[in-house]
Amino acid sequence: MCYALIKFNSMNDVYSFIDIINQFPGDYEIIDGHHVINAKSLLNILSMNLSNPLKLILDSEHADDILRAIQPFILHE
Repeated sequence: MCYALIKFNSMNDVYSFIDIINQFPGDYEIIDGHHVINAKSLLNILSMNLSNPLKLILDSEHADDILRAIQPFILHE
């Protein structure tokens, strides 16, 4: 299992993220405080406070590929 902090700067970022994450099999979660949502659901993501970084949880053999694909949305510390 791995995680990444992600941030969306526009609605186009959200749409692009959804397109990318849906290319990979499996279920992925986004956590914001006490809320846990399906990372593949546009409506769920839009219900979150997108002004804050979100924690993406990847428990998949495809985690490395996903992280490469979503690189533009990952916050680097």
